[in-house]
Parts: sequence; structure tokens; C-alpha cells
Amino acid sequence: RATSPADAHMAACTQLGMVTGASGGGAGAAMLTRRARPVVSPGAGKTSTQHNQDAVRLRAPKLISAGWRRRRRAFDIVALAVPEPLSTLAASSLGEKADGADDAVVKKVFDPAIRDIASGDLAWTEVDQRLEVAMKGEVAGGSSGADGDGTDGDAVATARAASNAEAEAVDIVACMQWEGRIRGYGAARLIPRRDYALSELKMNGIEAEKLLSPTESTISGLRDIITRAMVVLFGAWAFATHPSGNQITGTFVAGAGVLAADQVGFGGGIEALVLDTLAQATSPAYRDRLQLHEAAHFLVAYLMGILPKGYTLSSIDAYNKYGALNVQAGCAFCDGAFQREVARGKIGAGSLGKFSCVALAGISMEYIAYGFAEGGVADVRQLDGMLRALAFSQKKSDSEVRWAVLNTIGILRRHEGVVRALSGRMAAGASVGECVRLIEENLSEDV
Repeated sequence: RATSPADAHMAACTQLGMVTGASGGGAGAAMLTRRARPVVSPGAGKTSTQHNQDAVRLRAPKLISAGWRRRRRAFDIVALAVPEPLSTLAASSLGEKADGADDAVVKKVFDPAIRDIASGDLAWTEVDQRLEVAMKGEVAGGSSGADGDGTDGDAVATARAASNAEAEAVDIVACMQWEGRIRGYGAARLIPRRDYALSELKMNGIEAEKLLSPTESTISGLRDIITRAMVVLFGAWAFATHPSGNQITGTFVAGAGVLAADQVGFGGGIEALVLDTLAQATSPAYRDRLQLHEAAHFLVAYLMGILPKGYTLSSIDAYNKYGALNVQAGCAFCDGAFQREVARGKIGAGSLGKFSCVALAGISMEYIAYGFAEGGVADVRQLDGMLRALAFSQKKSDSEVRWAVLNTIGILRRHEGVVRALSGRMAAGASVGECVRLIEENLSEDV
């Protein structure tokens, strides 16, 4: 445990590995605090509560799938101790509606204007309009943060409008759930919280080494081909023109400058756009796999009680929609409440399980469909970085991942047909509201 702000900062940065890259696949790190334990104060002989007040600055990734890359905001949160065992997650982010709950309870929770929208025929249209505003704020926030202009008046106004729109969209959907108009939101059936052995994964037909070791072979193969082609072209140019030493040096410097500018200015967005566009144009299997991957993130998040905010299925689609190179294929989610928890340093026990399941949804669907995972390296890295930031032991990290794997695989196996239908609807460019309606129409009784 860190004993001073400086030591706490050093320990936290070491555990987190300064992970600030891709989160996509979308989906952020849930920080879990430990309940303070009563201890006996030396000298006074009285029982008091010991609190660790050292504040550290950690990167707090958003609840977002790994494909969605953007600049992160840093939050001050209380230094974390080893968390206590988690209780069984509630079936819904709002909790189950109590027996006999009357209309007065709903009125107390939701604004009358929200209730009017939620009960109307255009509820999903209203949700989509608000999510569109929220997504524009998401992208604008990442771009202004990258340019260093995030404090001007326009950026602040855009961020405030996006935050309000996101909160209203979440309230409308939550109100629809309370009124019984939808049944899948936050209703996923989860297995009990306990330590699961590796043998229990095998008993359920899950080979962890094939699931948790994505290869990204398509993108890696394309990168190798392009590298070799550039070497051949350079050799042919040198052989044909017999350039001087200064010309060769200038060519290398210019190439290195372009790559550096892309990494610094766009977070590697231009390279990613080129590779992703080539992969989707030349490999239908890659395109189908990516669509299933993102549909799984979308479905699992919704069933876990996290409303998807938006999605893209290619880097060029993200550029056409938002005009930003720092955004790639992936899903973004309405996680304003989670970010406020991070800022306060007090994270609910359910946040860890939700994030773990959403993070592993993409590779889990790939495993179900193809027998192994190709994409999703950043999803696994993000989850690993989050568990390290929580100072989890290897045993506790393994237990958390196995619990999440069993839950996620179970959800996706029960709703595999929904995922496949959803991937087709997403490929057609459907809005979030249209995608959710498809989910609700095709859910089985066993959510």
C-alpha cells in the first residue's frame, strides 16, 4: 500500500502500466474500493476507522470496446487497497423492481417529462436523437483533448450538452424498463460469485488458451505485406535511379516523419484506417468476424444494463460519420455514472463484473463462432491493466476472468441467433434504438 502521494503515484503507474492506448473494443476500467476496517488506535485505546487519503492520478479508461480509440481524461481517485470479495451481481443495474412497487415509486425516480417520452410511441426515436448528441460530444471531446483545446467555451458547452443528452437517454430506457415496455435491459442471468477452477471452464467446453490469446493475424499479415512491398519499391527505386546518400537519407527521414506525425497527431489513426480498409476490402471473413465481435459487445452491454451510445464497424465509417481519425471500429457506451464513480474514488461492486463481461464479449463470440479469437488483443490488455491497477493477485485476477468468461460465454450461447441478427442490422447502419428493438423482439425467455 502506498504511504505517501508520491509513492502512491509511482505504485499506481507501475501497476497500470500507463495503459492509455486502445480500450475499443470497446468497452473502461472499473475501479473498486475496499471497505475500511475498524482498527485500534495506538495510545488512545479506542476503535476508529482507518482511511487511506493519499490521492493518485490514474488513467481511467471508459467503458468502451477495444476498437474505439480516443484520448483519455485523467481523474483523481483515492489510492486503492486490495478489494474485499465481491457479492453476487444484481440482475439489473437498477436492481429488480420490488414486489408491490407502486406508481409513486416510479414518479419519485423519473422526471415527468422522461416518463411521458418513455410511454410514447416515439421513445426510441427520442433516445436515438439524444445518443447522437452524446456521440458527437464523445468524438469532439477526444479531438479537442488531442489538440489541447479542451478548455475553451465551445468544448465545455459541447461536453455539457453531450453529458445531459446521455443522461436523458439512459433515464428514458430505464423508465421503459420500469414500465415493462422492455425486458432485456440489465436482465442478464449471471452465475454465482465464487472462485472457478480452470477445469470448470473445460467442463463447459471452453479452451482458455484459444479464447484469451487473440492473434490479430489478418491485420498483422497485411502489415507485413505492406512493409515488404515498401522495401521492394525502395530497392527498385534505388536500383533504377542510383540516388545519392543524401537522397536516401532524406527518404528515410521523410518516411519516419510521416509515421511519427500519425502516431503523435492521430494516435496511429491513419495507419489503422489504411490497414482496416484493406482488410475489409480483401477479406470477407475478417469483415464478418469484426461484425460479430462488435455485435457481441453491444448485446452483452445492453443485457448487463449498460446502454450502447454508438458504434462503427470500420475506420472509414468512423471517419465518414465523425470526421475524426482518432476513432476506429468499435462500440461506445453510456458510462457517465461510472465515470462519476471513478472521479469520486467510490466504485460499486457490480462495476467490475459488468466491465469484465463487456470487455470479453467480442473475443467470446469469436470463440463460439470460429473456435478461436483473432481480434480483441486490446480488450484483453485493457482488462489485464484494470486488474493490475486494482492490485489483484494473480489468483484473484484469474478468478475474476474465469467468472466473466463463464458468464459471457453463457449469455452469448443462449443468444447466438440474436448476435448474428444484430450483426447484420449493425452492418446495415441501423441506429442504436433499432438495434435494441431487434434484441427485444428476439430474446428468449431465459435472458
